[in-house]
Amino acid sequence: MAAPATEPPASRRPRRHVVRWVVLVLGALVVALVVCVALLAREALAARDALTEAAEMLPAAEDAVRSGDVDAARDVLDDLAPLTTTARENTDGPLWAAAAHTPGVGADVSAVSTTAASVDTLVQDVLPPLAQVAQVLAGDGLRPVDGAIDLAPVTDAAPVVHEASTAIDGVVADLGAIDTSALLPVVAGPVDDLRDRTVDLASVVATGERFVDLVPPLLGADGPRTYLLLNLNSAELRAAGGIPGAVAEIHADGGRITLGRQVPSNVFGPYAEPVLPLAPEDEHLYTDRMGRFVQDTVLTPDFPTAAATTAEMWRQSLGGDVDGVLATDPVALSYLLEATGPITSDGIEVTAENAVELLLSEVYATFGTPEETDAFFASVSAAVFGRALDGSVGAGDVQAAFLRAAEEHRLLLWSAHEDEQDVLEDTLLSGAIDTAARADASLGVFVNDAVSGKLTYYLDTESEIVATRCTPEGSVHTVRTVLTSRVPDDAATSLPGYVLGTSPDADPVMIRVNLVLYPSRGGTLTDITRDGESTGGQTAEVGGRRATEIPISLAPGASTTVDVDMRGGPAATDGDAAADDDSSTIDLWTTPTATSSGLAVQAVPAC
Repeated sequence: MAAPATEPPASRRPRRHVVRWVVLVLGALVVALVVCVALLAREALAARDALTEAAEMLPAAEDAVRSGDVDAARDVLDDLAPLTTTARENTDGPLWAAAAHTPGVGADVSAVSTTAASVDTLVQDVLPPLAQVAQVLAGDGLRPVDGAIDLAPVTDAAPVVHEASTAIDGVVADLGAIDTSALLPVVAGPVDDLRDRTVDLASVVATGERFVDLVPPLLGADGPRTYLLLNLNSAELRAAGGIPGAVAEIHADGGRITLGRQVPSNVFGPYAEPVLPLAPEDEHLYTDRMGRFVQDTVLTPDFPTAAATTAEMWRQSLGGDVDGVLATDPVALSYLLEATGPITSDGIEVTAENAVELLLSEVYATFGTPEETDAFFASVSAAVFGRALDGSVGAGDVQAAFLRAAEEHRLLLWSAHEDEQDVLEDTLLSGAIDTAARADASLGVFVNDAVSGKLTYYLDTESEIVATRCTPEGSVHTVRTVLTSRVPDDAATSLPGYVLGTSPDADPVMIRVNLVLYPSRGGTLTDITRDGESTGGQTAEVGGRRATEIPISLAPGASTTVDVDMRGGPAATDGDAAADDDSSTIDLWTTPTATSSGLAVQAVPAC
């Protein structure tokens, strides 16, 4: 007979209830997880489909914005907005927040959510304001009407562009915080691609922001402005381009631009002492002439220094403060002439094709004195700028000419207003090699004519980075400069005396220049050779760079090659990407001449 069942001890009874409760809870959690996973999967698929379609359309939206095709941009953005909103909504919420903390897949879930939100921000908050600015730039929004540019569209665009700038800064930060090395390849690839595109787009937004901040005040929206226009004569080279051969006033008031006085450079000084205090290193390398002679203010390649000095010379000699200084050269004028068409001055037709040779060479056979040539130069410059700004030429064509000149450092601008100069400093227009952050890693090769003449019109210059190697101390770039004289064999008899210039005990047809080499900021120069032989020169610490100046003399037809290793500093300049992940870019600044640009952006190995 079986023993009767006995009741378990009271101490053991609650344990059975606990086990049953745990089983029930676990069952509920399993069901909940299955439901959550299903919901997440459904949302993820919806987001994937929306983002896939959006990714195919996004490049068209960016291209339309950049080209200023506002109608096309709006059409694409109207179609994009619902897609990116769908993607964002389906990758957001409590389930995605919880999944982002799940071991193994959390990083990927978080990256997908961040990416979807970033794309939506670009489409909703960044591209539309850019389209608004592009419409002003690409169309005839800046074309003068009745002699004045309507600044209202630019002023109206400013608030939304600032909001776009804040939005894209947030996107760049969010995407930059994602560690793609921890992601699945299928997630990491699109994140990297979007991050690169966003960094590139952020630079476009920054340009738009500078545009809306600078254009209205520069054109007199807040009151009348006066600027100096320096016509740089590339036949007598200086580091920043050429000597200021003539100077003109430009007035801007409420968008209306007019030309004022036009004077030859010989009305300035010379001054017994520098008109402004010179940095000791500048004075050591370039002498105090850069503060005493207007023709020598541009011995330094740092345009803000040269411009401020020139403005003070104007104040002392002709009276009146100026709001800024603009500089250009005959090659830049030829670009403008492509937009404006030919002009006539003193009965001479000046075209895009003949402007450079006419202004830098033929004019000396036409006019008898330097004063007459300077006056002709000034009248041509005034006529070209007048035509470009009178509303008879499409604004887009004029802007394209200005941009091309700026990209070659043939168009430079300095503002006497500190807040505006701060915005200008890191742009192509500033020429601020001594102070601009974008110039930290840049290298420089500059030419200063050592003779008071016009022979450097016949000087060909070619500079390039021919090799880069990586060392524990940083990058070492080998920069090669080739100088060639095109002075005619019969120059001694065929060229006027003031073109040949004067130099004690010198052959009058000899080109004599000083070559100034700039390493990156904080860098050094080593192994300087000329035609394979070791050489050197005068050195000075200029703007944080250990610069070296080398005298060069060239007979007609002669050529020389200078190689220098420039050591130190990072390779990348301002976030620009080169062809692949193993390379970056670096800016090589040079003196713009009649035949060569003043800026080259070269791809180099990343160290």
